[in-house]
Amino acid sequence: MKFYDITVPLSPHTANWPDGVKYKREEIKTSAIVSTLTMRSHYATHVDAPRHFLFNKQTVDKIATAALIGKFKVFAVKSKVRIELKDVKSLKISRDDRVLFKTNNSNIVTGAKFDPAYISLSVEAAIFLAAKKIALVGIDYFGIEAKGSPGHLVHKTLLKRDIVIVEGLNLQKIRPGTYNGAILPLKIEGGDGAPARAVLWK
Repeated sequence: MKFYDITVPLSPHTANWPDGVKYKREEIKTSAIVSTLTMRSHYATHVDAPRHFLFNKQTVDKIATAALIGKFKVFAVKSKVRIELKDVKSLKISRDDRVLFKTNNSNIVTGAKFDPAYISLSVEAAIFLAAKKIALVGIDYFGIEAKGSPGHLVHKTLLKRDIVIVEGLNLQKIRPGTYNGAILPLKIEGGDGAPARAVLWK
């Protein structure tokens, strides 16, 4: 059995959303070391809960574990701007699937500088995935939709259907195919999202 850690680490060397609180870890040394972390809930590899954009909806601690563990389908998409409807219609995607998109973002996701030209998911593709009633969708950069998208329609389309969104995956060394996997966010009570450890294995 081979394991693949697809988590981008919590580190000052990980790119941060431009208007975000900078990640910081301060060690307090007494008879032991205990660190204080300063960061956003949506930093590095993380899970979006419906509450992120739908303020009265499900929080991250209430996401069903069954949606986060199981079979994952990794698809390579060659789009250079956005994952469009035509890119996803031909893929073998079924109800309750956990879908991860590997794009050219995999070449920049571990960089220290935020790249606003990252590849994102189109609204039309999000509507298609929502209609398929998948369980989870993940992408290899820190946002699933284009920066500054009016109304955040991609997020809202998916989150209204309780589809888990995972952002900031490192799929650079992952080949397309089906894997066993687990993407587990911190169980933050009332949280809109949380950093997660993401692992695949075969």
